[in-house]
Amino acid sequence: MSRYGIDNLSSCDTIVKNCITRRCVSLERTERDIIYAFNRLLSKMPVAKITTKMITDEAMIGRATFYRHFKDKYDVLNRNYKILLDSCLQNCNNYRDLFYELYCYARDEWSDFHRAFMTTGVNSFENYVFQYSRSVIEEITRQNRNGEGLTVPESMQLDVFCYGITYMYRKWTMNQYALDPDTAADSLYNIMPETLKYYWYKNPLPYQ
Repeated sequence: MSRYGIDNLSSCDTIVKNCITRRCVSLERTERDIIYAFNRLLSKMPVAKITTKMITDEAMIGRATFYRHFKDKYDVLNRNYKILLDSCLQNCNNYRDLFYELYCYARDEWSDFHRAFMTTGVNSFENYVFQYSRSVIEEITRQNRNGEGLTVPESMQLDVFCYGITYMYRKWTMNQYALDPDTAADSLYNIMPETLKYYWYKNPLPYQ
C-alpha cells in the first residue's frame, strides 16, 4: 500500500502503460514510476492539491530524482497527454480516427480526465493540449508538403481550430456535451481546415 492509501493502478495508469507498450517507447523506469504515482494521486484529488513531496513519496524517490525527469507536477500531467496523442498517431490512419480515439479514451479509460482540465494559467493542461496538438498538425503538414509549412491564413485557421477543439474536449470530459465519441469525432473533423484535414504523417514525428 502506498503512503496515501492507494493500492492499485488507476485506470489512467493502465492506459498510459498500454500506450507506452504499444509504442515500444523506452522510458526510464523512474520516469514511468513518477507518472504512475502522479496519476494515482490524481485519481483521489485535484491537481491543485498535489505537491511534489506527495509525488516523490508515492513514487518512493527523492526530490532531486524527480527534478532530473520533470520540471514540476504540471510537466508530469502534460506528459500523459503527449503519451496518449503519440500513441493514437501510431494507431490511427487519419484525423477523424484520431479524434474518435481521443474521445473514447476520455470516456472509457481516464475517469479523472476532468480534473486535469481544472488547472488554470500558463501551466494549464488545456494550454498544453492546444500547443502540443497544434505542433503535431503543423509537423504532419510539413511532412506532406516536402518541408513547406502553413500559409498565414492556414496558421490563423489552425489557431482557431485547435483552441476550439481543446475547449470542446474540456467541456466534453465534464459532460457538458451530450455527444457520443462518433458524433463528436465527426463534428470536429467536419470543421477542420480543408487544406489540412486530408494529410497524415508519413514518418514518426521528430519529437516522439
